[in-house]
Formats: sequence, structure tokens, C-alpha cells
Amino acid sequence: MKNPTTRIIKTISIFTLFVCILTPLFSKEGHPSDQPLQIGSSSITFTGLPSDFLYPSYLADPLAVRSEISYKSLLINEVNPTQEGQGGRFDIVLGARFSFLRFSPLSNPDLGLEMDWGMALPVYMNSKQNDLLALDGIYYFSLGIRPLNWLAFRISRHHICTHVGDELDRDGDGGEYFDYDPSVNANISIFVRDDYLFSAAFEPMKLFKDNYPLSILLYGDISIFIHGFDLLGNRNNKSSDHAYIWFQGGAEFRYDISQKHNAGQLFAAGQISAWQITGYVPNYSFQAGYILPPGRKGQQYKFAFTYYDGQSIINNFIYRRERYMGALLTIER
Repeated sequence: MKNPTTRIIKTISIFTLFVCILTPLFSKEGHPSDQPLQIGSSSITFTGLPSDFLYPSYLADPLAVRSEISYKSLLINEVNPTQEGQGGRFDIVLGARFSFLRFSPLSNPDLGLEMDWGMALPVYMNSKQNDLLALDGIYYFSLGIRPLNWLAFRISRHHICTHVGDELDRDGDGGEYFDYDPSVNANISIFVRDDYLFSAAFEPMKLFKDNYPLSILLYGDISIFIHGFDLLGNRNNKSSDHAYIWFQGGAEFRYDISQKHNAGQLFAAGQISAWQITGYVPNYSFQAGYILPPGRKGQQYKFAFTYYDGQSIINNFIYRRERYMGALLTIER
């Protein structure tokens, strides 16, 4: 039975959050929710539901929250060894980020403190039969701060879970695919992680000139599992409850083709990650391609070539290796 104090705190927190979100939507002046609203006579502004984010998304992170469709040719495939060199995989991700609210200095609405939330559902399918191999779930709730235009930090409560599909040779013995498995164990999650994720992002080119055509992002994350309970529920760590840490770091380079005509950007991005659960063996991810001019503030569309070598991104098979290359279309907000 839950502690009554915890239940009261959770109720108050949810109520406060909704008040903060809805206040600018129902102000007497009809204030647009995406425009900063000055708090009294102070030098602080409040923005409800901003369309952009103080903390950036990562281009080369295979577990990032985004919407994406990709085809991947598997060069090493320890999840389905019989498919190695014989085909590929369709991966479809449905996801989005949402910025709840932001407090900023009156002089610069692009700095300040922000709460945002993101959720993604990656679906992994065999490219020949569209057989469902796995369905994952990722979400986070975070508090971010950008004290300077070239520096940002974020702390997140991060969750990953994964489920094996019903058409997978999960034993890896080369058996034929099957369309129905009466075993309940085939469809329950055996990998769950609830972590606290600490992130930092550095954009060195903004130290020199804001409108320079080349932009660089350097970032790092460290994730730590802590036993216990919080407002989002019990924190779980399966299948190894003593593997507490994973971390990653990366670099991104973007170049504006023509700032005058807003012709989009060319980019290259790389990331290295390592998880305690797999003995800190490094995972390498690389992407390069073209980012379309945004339709509106806070959106990003990209076409990219991708290469990955490391533990399987299907998290139930995190102990197995995969190497792939392919093409993808990503939509982020």
C-alpha cells in the first residue's frame, strides 16, 4: 500500500504542473502560449508549451526520442544469425518531445530553466516478412537549464523497457519463424531500466559568432540507477540489478548551405556509449546527411546515412552484438 504522504505529494505536483501549463492559455489578454509572459514587474518571463527546447536533441543517438523510419542492412546479427547477410530490418520509431514550461530572463527568452518530457516507441521488423522482432518503450521527464547561449545542462528521470515480438527465433538456433508462441515468456519484458540521467551540452562556435555557418555540439551523458520509489513509480533494473551505470558522449557538426536562402544544413555526427551491464564494451554510432529547412521553430527533418557497431539496440538482446549500415528519415520536435 502506498504511503499517504507520497500520494498527497504526487497529487499536488500534478495539479501544480497543470496550472503552470494552462495559465498562459487562459490569460485575460489571450496571450499566445508560445510567447514569453512577463511575471509581474520582475525581469523573469514564463512560457507555457514552448515550441523549441533549451537542451538539444542528439543526431547520432540510436535511443533518442524522435519519429523515424529506417532500413538497416545487418552486417553482424547475433539476434537473428540466420538473417545475417540475407536481408535487413525495418525500424520504425514513433516519438516526440514536449516542452511543458520555461522560465527565462526578460532580456533573452532562449536562456533559462525548462521542464520537458519525451516518449518513443521503437518497433523492429524483419524487412522480408515484416515480422515483429521487438517493441521497445522509452520515456523521460527532465529539468533543463541553459545559463549561457553556448552551454546547457539537464537532469532526467529516464525509463527503458522492451518486449520480444511474437515472430522471432529468440533462441538463435536457426529455427523457422513462427507466427504464434503460446509461451507467455516470449512477450513479457525482461529488460527494464529506470535511471537518473545527467547531461551536458557545449556549443563552442557560439562563443565567437552566433550566425557563423558552422555549428558544433559536444555532449555527454551519464546515467545512474538508484534503488527506490519516486513520483513516476518504482525504479526497476532488469536483468542485472547491480549494473548501475551507462554513459555516452558525442560530437555533431552542421554547416548551413546558404543562410541567405535558408537551404538547410549538411551534418555529420558521431557517438560512443558504454554500459556496465555489457562490461563497458564501446558502442559506435555515426550519421551523416542533410537537415531540411524547418517548417516551424522547434522542428527538425533529416535524411541520413547511418552506421552502428555495438550491443543490439533491441534492448532485450543487449548482450548480443549487431553491426549495420542503412538510411533513415527522422522527424523531431
